[in-house]
Amino acid sequence: MSLLEVRNLKKSYGRSTVLKGVDFTLEKGQTLSVIGPSGGGKTTLLRCMNFLALPDEAQMMVNGKVIFDSASGIGMSEKEIRTNRLHFGLVFQDFNLFPQYTALGNVSLAQKLHAQQLPEYKSDKKQILADIEKNSLDILDRVGLADKKDLYPHQLSGGQKQRVAIARAMALTPEILFFDEPTSALDPELTGEVLKVIKDLAEQKMTMIIVTHEMGFAKNVSDQIIFMDKGSIAECGTPDKVFNHPDNPRTIEFLGHYSGQE
Repeated sequence: MSLLEVRNLKKSYGRSTVLKGVDFTLEKGQTLSVIGPSGGGKTTLLRCMNFLALPDEAQMMVNGKVIFDSASGIGMSEKEIRTNRLHFGLVFQDFNLFPQYTALGNVSLAQKLHAQQLPEYKSDKKQILADIEKNSLDILDRVGLADKKDLYPHQLSGGQKQRVAIARAMALTPEILFFDEPTSALDPELTGEVLKVIKDLAEQKMTMIIVTHEMGFAKNVSDQIIFMDKGSIAECGTPDKVFNHPDNPRTIEFLGHYSGQE
């Protein structure tokens, strides 16, 4: 059974159809990279799966459990959306850190808000907060930023901000991490440190979906590649299949604009 199943995902804004019926599955521990031209629907796909935008049509399942099914005709409450969103962690391309919190504060905030909803929070508050701080420090250490825990976003480089954003997305132990062009806002010299963190997570078998324009990285780190164009999956398969033996003329044309993919 696949960890994630997405069936017939469609999304339109007014008369503009952004996603035309996207289908794919993802196994636990796999890394899936989504590539393709700008405007092809890649970011909208992530937003729909994370419920930042609700699909017009779709069925989505995590671990065999339906978390969204437009066929049921039942709208999702805000509570249901928040609960289903916990399956996923999303790393934005422009960091979206809270400027008033330190690196440690950014990583621990969602954990604290979640803990406040627990029935045992009042009686065990001190221990729960101590556990959250330890977990947050451990995660910052995983992304190489334990020594930056007390710094605010304006004191961090772009690469460090993105690594804090990755740590924050990991904080609630999501089953799947989403990355929306995680290096697009970075100077080229800072890109490598972020890609290294993502590569390390892939080697640790963290399940991930990465929207990226880093073709060489996608080829080397992924188990699956999806090439999207005009709201549809034009090609999918292993990195070797998509990069070295593509069938779709649009894939061939797109990849022809890139060099140094090894």
